[in-house]
Amino acid sequence: MEFTGGNALVSVQAKTKVVFLFTLLPYLIVYFAIQSCVTVSNYSLLTDFDKLIPFNSHFVWIYHTFLPVIITTLIFMIKKKELFFSAIVALSMATIILSIFYIFFPSFYPREDFIDNSTLSGFLLELTRKIDGAQNTFPSSHVTFSWLMVFFIGLTACAKKNKWIYIGYFIWASLVSISTLTIKQHYIIDVFSGIALAYLCYYFSKTIVFDRFAHSN
Repeated sequence: MEFTGGNALVSVQAKTKVVFLFTLLPYLIVYFAIQSCVTVSNYSLLTDFDKLIPFNSHFVWIYHTFLPVIITTLIFMIKKKELFFSAIVALSMATIILSIFYIFFPSFYPREDFIDNSTLSGFLLELTRKIDGAQNTFPSSHVTFSWLMVFFIGLTACAKKNKWIYIGYFIWASLVSISTLTIKQHYIIDVFSGIALAYLCYYFSKTIVFDRFAHSN
């Protein structure tokens, strides 16, 4: 498929292929490869503030809105090609930077004291922990990618016409960030560093891709 014109729309079919091949698949391969290889950590980011945050397994449902919302946003909400590819570049940059941190600065979260054996939320949380190990914490990929969606949705035509779309994404990303803390997947510093990384990748990809497209038309 050809993409022509700075303001051309990218088809759903084409975007689906790009999202899967250049974003989702590489992220999953790298993430689980690191998880299986990096098994020792000498770093602890636990603070007194982390200890004050109550454990709540029910937030695991919000935690798992991560991939569906991101995929839906990329494929259906971001329509113009320059904005779509800017988002893909930002996600790719974030994946590379996150991977470097997970390899050279692995920090494990001590989850053994936070168990819920009595609810469906607790069952899902335990299943999540079997799939998603404790060593990939700093920065939080959930937080990074969620806030990237907030930043990019703010540039879309639909969000500019209806401010509640942006507000909805802002609330969603905030809840995802909170969920990483309440289900004890991440430290507080993981959340703040994830937001900072999201903005960094957003800024550079917007400058390199989106703004360049805009200036050329």
